[in-house]
Amino acid sequence: MSGKLIATPHIGGMNKHNCNKFSKSKSGLKEVRSYIWLDLIFVNLNKNEIDFEKYIKPLNDRWKKFWSLKDRDLIVYSKDYGYFNLNAKCNWKFAIENYCESYHLPWVHPGLNSYSKIDDHYHIQGLPNRFAGQGTVVYNPRFKSNLKFPSFPNWPKDQEQIAEYVALFPNVMLGIHKDHFYAYWLEPVNNEYTKEHMEIYYVGNEAANSKKFKSLRKQNFELWKGVQFEDLNIIEGMQDGRKSPSYNGGNFSPAMDNPTHHFHKWVANNIMK
Repeated sequence: MSGKLIATPHIGGMNKHNCNKFSKSKSGLKEVRSYIWLDLIFVNLNKNEIDFEKYIKPLNDRWKKFWSLKDRDLIVYSKDYGYFNLNAKCNWKFAIENYCESYHLPWVHPGLNSYSKIDDHYHIQGLPNRFAGQGTVVYNPRFKSNLKFPSFPNWPKDQEQIAEYVALFPNVMLGIHKDHFYAYWLEPVNNEYTKEHMEIYYVGNEAANSKKFKSLRKQNFELWKGVQFEDLNIIEGMQDGRKSPSYNGGNFSPAMDNPTHHFHKWVANNIMK
């Protein structure tokens, strides 16, 4: 199915947007299925017919216990401290693998591990095989301030310390806390270079953009940028390690690598076959 070609800028030369020798009706664009969810545009290039609402339902259902559908409409993008990007000299899949497991925390993220301890993490394996990651208990204030971001209104009071981090296959990593949400998405450039993009959202425009919460947004921005930067050495090292003639394919930890194995199964069934 194709869409109508609406405009042809400079097709006939500079500032000449039409040409008698070019027919718009014969050069329509191919239609691509897409859907907007949590301010992200998802594109389906496969031939499968599953609707996005059905595809995302397992994750939607999982997060309803923390984050009602009504609450999700409250997210507002931060215009000052809402975005950063990092350049990773590795294949994009290593970033997803790293996000799915937590046992690197004590050595790579000692600061994060002080209030989000490895012992308090639990595996997330979304079935059908579409997402995987980690949930955790977050202890102590993350920020040096008495000021607090507003929370999502329906977040359970007895679950305020819970946060979940999920890789939504293939290349989106999501994080939910009681007071903010982020999307960390990967732009594969080639098999050895990936651009990483972080977008941060808060509950309502005041939290996201007012002067009142600016210093707190800056702390949160620096926290997440620091955490993601610490991961670069690991995933770039994984890229280098694959080049070793001694590399035999690696092994999975039966106790710690379940979500990562979940991702590998997705790759095997959707990319490799």
